[in-house]
Amino acid sequence: MKKNKQTQETTDIVIGNNNVANLSFTAYEMGALEVRLTINKPQDFHNSEEAKNELNELISESFEASKNKLATYEVPEK
Repeated sequence: MKKNKQTQETTDIVIGNNNVANLSFTAYEMGALEVRLTINKPQDFHNSEEAKNELNELISESFEASKNKLATYEVPEK
């Protein structure tokens, strides 16, 4: 059995004292990427430029993690 190494990260998007959303991602060894966004308080989230900017930053970080995993991946010999 081969193990698939991965990086997992979950971040809450907090505006004021409110957790308006969270983003979780898993970047797998071969560069595959799973991203899950949960918006807890839609009105607060959609009305906040800060929340949108933070989300964009978190998405960029998840893409970078995927790219880094792919860059270091070595295809196993048969």
